[in-house]
Amino acid sequence: MGSSITNRARHSGTSNTFSLNRPNSAGAVPPDFASDALSEHGADFASATPSRTHRQLWKGRPTHSASPDRPISRTAAENRMGKSNFGDSDPHLAKIPHPRFSAGSAGDEAGPSRSHHPMVRSSPIPNDGAGPSHHTTVRPPEGSLTTRRSRESRESLSYGQESARGLSNDQKSAGGFSAVAGGTASHGTFLQPETHPITEEQLINEVRGIYAGLVMVEKKCIEIDKQQSESKANLTDQQWQALIALHRTLLQEHHDFFMASQHPTASPVLRRLAEKYAMPARMWRYGIHSFLELLRHRLPDSLDHMLTFIYLAYSMMTLLYETVPAFQETWIECLGDLSRYRMAVEEFDLKEREVWTDVARYWYNTAADKNPDVGRIQHHLAVLSRPYILQQLFFYTKSLVTVRSFSGTRESILLLFTPLLQGPRPSNHPPLITAFVSAHGALFNRDTSTRVITSTGEFLSPLDKFINRLGPTFRMQGVHIASSNIAAMLEYGHPNAFLPLEFQQANMQSSKDLGDIYQAAHKNWTPTQDPQKVMSDFQALNDPEFPSRFAFYGSCLTFETLSIFLDQIGDQNVFPAFNVSLSFLWCLARTTNGMKYAEAIVPWSKIVNCLNTMIRPWLEMQYAEQDEFPISNDTKWTPEDFLVRGQIWNQGYYPSGFFENSPTEDEGRNIELPSLSLSRIYRCLWLGVRLAKFNRWITYQSGPESRGFSATTFALELETLSKTHQPFTITAGRETARSDVQMQGS
Repeated sequence: MGSSITNRARHSGTSNTFSLNRPNSAGAVPPDFASDALSEHGADFASATPSRTHRQLWKGRPTHSASPDRPISRTAAENRMGKSNFGDSDPHLAKIPHPRFSAGSAGDEAGPSRSHHPMVRSSPIPNDGAGPSHHTTVRPPEGSLTTRRSRESRESLSYGQESARGLSNDQKSAGGFSAVAGGTASHGTFLQPETHPITEEQLINEVRGIYAGLVMVEKKCIEIDKQQSESKANLTDQQWQALIALHRTLLQEHHDFFMASQHPTASPVLRRLAEKYAMPARMWRYGIHSFLELLRHRLPDSLDHMLTFIYLAYSMMTLLYETVPAFQETWIECLGDLSRYRMAVEEFDLKEREVWTDVARYWYNTAADKNPDVGRIQHHLAVLSRPYILQQLFFYTKSLVTVRSFSGTRESILLLFTPLLQGPRPSNHPPLITAFVSAHGALFNRDTSTRVITSTGEFLSPLDKFINRLGPTFRMQGVHIASSNIAAMLEYGHPNAFLPLEFQQANMQSSKDLGDIYQAAHKNWTPTQDPQKVMSDFQALNDPEFPSRFAFYGSCLTFETLSIFLDQIGDQNVFPAFNVSLSFLWCLARTTNGMKYAEAIVPWSKIVNCLNTMIRPWLEMQYAEQDEFPISNDTKWTPEDFLVRGQIWNQGYYPSGFFENSPTEDEGRNIELPSLSLSRIYRCLWLGVRLAKFNRWITYQSGPESRGFSATTFALELETLSKTHQPFTITAGRETARSDVQMQGS
């Protein structure tokens, strides 16, 4: 995605599934807010003159005497917010409060007015003059939300500046002078506004007052949204505008709460209130999401109003993204969700839909970079990957096997699997890919029929020709395939899965010395003198009574696929998938009992052959032989590092701080630079040396004259036994491995 998408995402104004949760989500207003000790002063509170760019929260509005243990009266709060009746046509919409400040009334006694700016366009696509788009530009009614700067610019004016602003153009053009705030100001020159330090007590009272009004509006939003969701009555345009005004008021109240509680002079106690009472989650849930769902269920009649509110909420989130960085991760995900809503309601203009898809993808990728172990974000990326079913499978399965997996994925992934398993497979995808996704659908559904055998055979048979035909395009597709297969070994995070528990225990011992890991491993493994028992133990995993039975099929699929990858000797297009597969094997070997799910069917001799083709005389092998993780000066990260990080199996793999200062997608981290190939070679050789230290499957000879890997007798015997126990049947003849070892795809 290019930089233009970044600009659109940051400055522009789904599927059937949308995000319902936020971090620290709260189901209702916290009942213990009244007991919070807001009066706890910071030990070193200092009164400071606030910046002119901050809203002067203590000026222009009355200081409320209400506190959590002494709430303001309902009458006072309503007077503060204002009320509006919308007639008796719908009793559910009676007494919906308007924004606290009336639009355009500079002399309003309730406080300074909120200045307004035109709403953003209905599309981030620039108008090329070719004619109007399908949806006309939607502008909000009077009293719409403004950006903080436009709101501040007027609220921070002193009386003298207000008078100076009132100078007529004739006076200014004539170069006249006017008395301003006790002095003179020539054309275009104004005195700085008079500012006063704010005390902590004033700031606390301000937060109390804002919160009291916020709770009232929040309660009204919850009540109205619930009533309307249960009602089938159609609403008029005026009633929709009233609902938008109500939710806009709640968003403004939240904005004021964040600006006050996160003020530079606020004490730590005040700063913690937003997190303690889950204010970001409540803002999204009651101020935005519930109303969007109401609008979505009233489509298409509510389309124009839904667009208006999406742009309104998007502008508020971009404002908070810039001004309240303490909750930036939440704002980023909210912006992604709003972009996904906007994408989902666009049914006519495909260009417009694609732009909003890219905007949503930008925000979700930004969120994933900040929280790679959160499965919910991977779920959202899967939704945006439609109609590319392989990419969908990758993100869905990754969502299930991240450290913090997302349970909602188990329902969403069925939307991918069901059409492939129930009826004729769609012809708009390569047959190999549809067979691969179908095989995973059967494994996910824990299907013991021949469906998984048949689909897997249809995938494996033409795979070698598919790799050759795709060329460089296969680099990322190979990673998607390898990662999805690993998820099958982890049984897609099923509660009864065995391997995820093994990795959790290994992650808790990640600081353990590698020498200790090598020594401890031999205590739990079957001796190499008895390869037949190793194979029989692996076959026993297929027992119907075994709780992790489907890890057996996942393992067979994973390493039979790897075997075909390695038949493409010297083809650098399979190196990314080989890199991921080796790193998984290394992490699996560090677990206590995990290798019994894999070692019997791993193609050890092909791994050795591939590693040996990577060794070249000009390589500095000391980087592969050292204990420290190999980091190239030219390229520290590979694209596959970003694709697989956050999964439960690789938590002890990357060194601490490895991803700090890493590039984003917009900065071209997925571009295949020439140095990437060298980085992958060093990484794979380093992993091969690590596996050789177990002295069980492969060995490594280091010396000035000759360096190389070789398979042990134990590994070769296992490969011979596995050929007679392979559950998958490859129906078509495969190409034999190429005899040349020249690097391909360079």
